[in-house]
Parts: sequence; C-alpha cells; structure tokens
Amino acid sequence: MTACGAVVGGVSLDGVDVSKQAVIQGEVTVGDLETPASVGYIRLLDAQGEFVAEVPISPEGQFRFFATTGIWTVVALIPGGSARLEVNGKVGEILDLVIQI
Repeated sequence: MTACGAVVGGVSLDGVDVSKQAVIQGEVTVGDLETPASVGYIRLLDAQGEFVAEVPISPEGQFRFFATTGIWTVVALIPGGSARLEVNGKVGEILDLVIQI
C-alpha cells in the first residue's frame, strides 16, 4: 500500500468558495494509478488521531472534505486494503491527493 502526495487536477470545484476553508480532496486508486477504487470509505482524522468525518468513495474513486487549517490524516478503507496519508491543510488552499492502495 502506498500513499502518494498532491497532484494537479482532481475533483471539480466549480461554484465552491474555497477562501474560507481548506479543501482536502482526491482519488483512491487500486494497484496502479489508472484503476479507481469504486467501493469504500475515506476517513478524516485530526492531529490527535480523533475521528472527524467519513465519506463514501464515489464510483470514480473520488472524495472531498472541507476543513480548517491543520494537520489531518486521510484514511482510505476499501475491501482488501487501506492506506493513510498525513497532510497539512490550509484555509484557502486545495489539496488534490492520489491515495494508492
């Protein structure tokens, strides 16, 4: 299992005002960067490792959270695997992630 860093692109933010929140979004892939995970969940944990939120992965393997400035852990959970990625979110910035399992 691997967690990759930020990449260019990601889920469309058309019509979303990101100036007052940190956006943590991305895609979960299985085996290689070409196959999106279509079943599973993404959890967001705070700097102390406490559960904050959970969303299902879209059929295209995508997810999105709106957060505040801080250190966050993104946990991908799919049948047969999982991965964790620690990120530094900042209000007004968009983190586009690829999490590879």
